[in-house]
Formats: sequence, structure tokens, C-alpha cells
Amino acid sequence: MAGGSGGSDWQRGTRWLGGLSEQEIAVIEQRYDLRFPADYRLFLRVLHSVDRPCVGARYVDSTMIPVTRPSFYNWQMDAEIQAAYEWLFEGLFFDVQHADLWPQSWGIKPRSTEAQKALLRELLHAAPRLIPVIGHRYLLAEPCAAGNPVLSVHQSDMIIYGRDLRRYFLAEFGGLIEAAESGTPQTPEQWEAYQAIPFWGEFLS
Repeated sequence: MAGGSGGSDWQRGTRWLGGLSEQEIAVIEQRYDLRFPADYRLFLRVLHSVDRPCVGARYVDSTMIPVTRPSFYNWQMDAEIQAAYEWLFEGLFFDVQHADLWPQSWGIKPRSTEAQKALLRELLHAAPRLIPVIGHRYLLAEPCAAGNPVLSVHQSDMIIYGRDLRRYFLAEFGGLIEAAESGTPQTPEQWEAYQAIPFWGEFLS
């Protein structure tokens, strides 16, 4: 593989691991109490993940250091998946603390930090499930059918990065095969539908 995603790049020699069996997928769904839509299920059966993370760089003080970043998530690595879900909580709570985030739909803001954390976790638990795909791109899991949008999630800054999984892959990686395509919604009706998604919709911009 070549190219990159979200400021990262593939390591030379990166290879697909190969697909998961239906039995392996069923075990994963039971473990995480979710159902994979048909299009993502097909992706898992054929490709699933790659054998190494992406690489990038970040500054520490004034020094740039190399770092690794998540690639396609490996559903057989619990720590990796748990970290992808914790990213959602940590990002939103960072904005609660530092950006005065507390939508009216969340109710009265508790006074204590611990109570705020507890309520935010309850809200996330009740929200439609997201499926981590790669980096900070998440596929909406509900309804459990092909065609759900892919969201780019960075704290409370969220956008529709692909109207469905296919368009997302073409928007993100289509340049590799000269098949790039816009993945974002194009009509007011599409935006209204996405902004009506419970919980996540009010963060979309």
C-alpha cells in the first residue's frame, strides 16, 4: 500500500492481513455488543486490517519526533479498539473542560468533574454506535444496513467524511487508483438527515 490518511503515511511494506471469517466476526460483534452493517462486514471479510500502523510526526517543544498512528483497526486487538472508543469520550470531555461544551440537549451541567464525566459516558452509551474504521474516521453503525455515513471525529469537531463506506474509501484513497470522489453530502436534504442523527448530529459542521 502507498499514500496516507490524516497527516500520516503507510510504512513501506505494509500488507493486508486478510479477511475474518463469519465466526470471527460474530464473536467480535458479541464482544462489543454491536452489529456490523453489510458493507463494513464485507470489508472485514475481505481485507480487515493491515500488519503495521501508519507513521507520522509531531512536535515536542521545538523538536519534531516520529510517531505511529492508528491505521485500519484490527478487531482482534482489544486494546486498539478500546482506545478508539475512549478517544471519543476523551475528545468530547476535553471540550467540556476547555471549550465550554455542554449542549442544551445534555441537560443541566453537573458541578463536579466526576459527575460531568459520568453523565457524558451515559450519553455516549445511549448514542447510536460508531464503528472505528481508520484513525479518527468512524462509520455510523445504525441502522444496521449498508449506506451509513463515515464521520471524521476530532473532539466535538465532526464532519461527514463520506456519505457511505464506498464513497469514503474513494474520497480518502481514490487518488491511489485515479478514482477520487467527493465523500461529503451535497444537498440540503442530505445535511438535514445527517444533522437529525441522535447525539452525533448536533456536532456536525
